Amino acid sequence: MVLRSPRNFSGTLVVALLFGATAPAPAKTSAWTAGQGVKFRGEPTEVVGPFVFFRTGPSTGRHVPLREFSPEDCRRIQTEVAALPPRADRFAEAKGNATRELVDNVLRVAGKELTPADLTKLPEPEFLLVLCGSHNDGDGWFMATNLMPFYQRVQRVYPGLMEAVFLGARHDLDQHRNIATTAGMPWLVADLRKQQEMSILSRFIPPEGAGVVLVSRQGVPLAAARAGDAQDLRVFFDQVSELLWLMADDNPAGWPDRLAYLTATRPALFARSRADPVLVGNPLRADALRQYGVKRIAARLAVAPDGQVAATMLSGPDDVPAALAAPLAAALAHTVVAPAVDHGQPVAGTLDYHLEVPPADPALEADRTWLSSATYPLLPIDEWLVLRPIEVSAQEFRSEVTGETANGTLVMSALEVSDSKVSRKAQLNAFNSDWFAAAGAASVRPKEGDKQTIDERTVLTWQKVRSKDGFVDMQTGVPKDYTVGYAWTEFEVPNAIDAWLGLGSDDGIKIWLNGDLVHDRWIRRPSRVDEDIVPLHLKQGANRLLIKIQNVTIDWSFIYRLRLNPRR
Repeated sequence: MVLRSPRNFSGTLVVALLFGATAPAPAKTSAWTAGQGVKFRGEPTEVVGPFVFFRTGPSTGRHVPLREFSPEDCRRIQTEVAALPPRADRFAEAKGNATRELVDNVLRVAGKELTPADLTKLPEPEFLLVLCGSHNDGDGWFMATNLMPFYQRVQRVYPGLMEAVFLGARHDLDQHRNIATTAGMPWLVADLRKQQEMSILSRFIPPEGAGVVLVSRQGVPLAAARAGDAQDLRVFFDQVSELLWLMADDNPAGWPDRLAYLTATRPALFARSRADPVLVGNPLRADALRQYGVKRIAARLAVAPDGQVAATMLSGPDDVPAALAAPLAAALAHTVVAPAVDHGQPVAGTLDYHLEVPPADPALEADRTWLSSATYPLLPIDEWLVLRPIEVSAQEFRSEVTGETANGTLVMSALEVSDSKVSRKAQLNAFNSDWFAAAGAASVRPKEGDKQTIDERTVLTWQKVRSKDGFVDMQTGVPKDYTVGYAWTEFEVPNAIDAWLGLGSDDGIKIWLNGDLVHDRWIRRPSRVDEDIVPLHLKQGANRLLIKIQNVTIDWSFIYRLRLNPRR
């Protein structure tokens, strides 16, 4: 797979094509020419990271890398965007066309009720994830369930950048409350009585099914999908993930766009005053510094009129080992900085540089890596050998059903199982006991049709199953309640490589890679797209995955995809 550059995001998103909304001509537009002579009409609404967002119609938008515009057009963009209200410190004071529609009009789930949401303690988000669905069809429930891991991951990695809101469609107040509370929605929920007053956001409600749209705070649509299919949602998650990663301050791909824009606009902004240098790109990574015992870095950067940097380290030996001071100063010379400006002219200046190295957080790093690796190639795994069902005594589980849909389908939220693991005196097929324990997981190398003795009463056969878009159904044609099953596969890679497995399971899961236990989570939950992120290191040649799925009741499955690091 070829990695996509930021230029691939230059284009128009027409939500009308997805959701059937009408898209009359916008009231205020002007002509623009982007890179390679692309001409269009639109209204610039925001500059975020390396992009400028254009409203091209009530239900259409465009986002273009800043470096695709001439210096003159960059100054036009800056002037038009500056005339609009800036992003507010508090959500309750939002002035964005889309975000202000939520002020005093949204609720939050509190137990089995919906209560007014307090927006005074949140920043105005730069983006809104608009979820539209109905209590009365499965797509709305599917969307609510599968959006949760993605939403929570974005909140952890990019706090304050994005908020989500659920808009109900084709149901009444009681049904609106029921889908929100039963699904345990962690995001905002529109007050159904006021929803039609949201003239911008209500345009994205589809006439049928469920849909999800990412919009800017000014209401410019940036990505959209119908939300009743796992593969469609994966594509949407990856589009949004790539967009957010390109906007991240620590992504070098966006630095040339930011620098081009600042270089074009700052002389005009400070034609009658002076401004200090501005940090655009930081070449140091906290995770790499942590490995060398660096706690924090303080330095003074001398920035020439052409942006060239010379760094003087100010950190003491308690923060930076003495042997690293000179190499770090040399690395800081590659910092990307927009120079100082004095009465419209770039001049020399100084910039104080500070970096705190936070403690290691493996779970956060895995989430960050997953969101920043949306363009990484996927390794297809289409066939598995499965061994099932191994019956487990019902009393070994805690069981709880959290709600029921209109058609009688039971709904579960992810519930951590109690700390007490299944006793070893219980059956050998309980979660913490495996029939291959003596020989080790590496000994499991089945062939289709092989028999496996579980206990004196049970002999099972390894059967071949094919996944569909990474979904493996463990329950077809067999008993499924209070059972354990195994899925095994083998695949090859030409070189040793880092990889990440995104998966969801119904319910508890263990994973062995080449005989080593790499993931162990005893939990009650439905299978959700990319809920767990498991870092892996694949060896050159054949690699073997063994997955154990322990089911309580209702569905029994897992869903997965495996990403490879193209840089090895």
